[in-house]
Amino acid sequence: MQRASWLALPPEPWKNGGGVTRTLAADAAGRWRVSIADIDRDGPYSRFPGYDRVSVVLSGQGVALRGEGVAVSLRPRVPALFAGDEVLRSRLAGGPVRVLNLFVQRGLARARVACLGAEGDARVAGSLADAAGECIATRLVVAVEACRFRGAPPGNEWELAAGEFALGPGDGDALDGPEGLSRSGAFLAASMHGFAVSLDIAVQAPGLR
Repeated sequence: MQRASWLALPPEPWKNGGGVTRTLAADAAGRWRVSIADIDRDGPYSRFPGYDRVSVVLSGQGVALRGEGVAVSLRPRVPALFAGDEVLRSRLAGGPVRVLNLFVQRGLARARVACLGAEGDARVAGSLADAAGECIATRLVVAVEACRFRGAPPGNEWELAAGEFALGPGDGDALDGPEGLSRSGAFLAASMHGFAVSLDIAVQAPGLR
């Protein structure tokens, strides 16, 4: 597992000046990306045609996204799934927010996002052209507050400080359903008093189409 501080990552300004973003991890082929954005004003939301998005508000009161016949509510500590194809404008609910964003290309990547230490269901985004084929999985855990986890082998416990993230090989079984995260045997919450976001991302193995 690789560990680092996402708070220490260099911020990249948005083109429209409405905020900054930090990229935590990205697929070299552009099939998925995970970033954390600081949004400090209302304005247009970037389009990503062909991608599904999952957003989680890490701090702040939330964001309302509106488009033609489309309304998406981004609420604190709740994963929200929506299509990147939509033309949306954002309206802050009560001041600046910090939002974790996952982008997955439909047909080429599939992902599951769960909030640990918070209520609410996980969200599964994207798709794989050959769902039965062999996959390469990545797991990313982003700690907003200090957390303790139990991993493999049994008895192995470790912690993430607030503002840290861990990145490493994942388990494709974690994408099978709401119980997948627990069944996979890694990153189980032990005495969970903090808040973290867990992301399992799978892409097709090379040569398997």
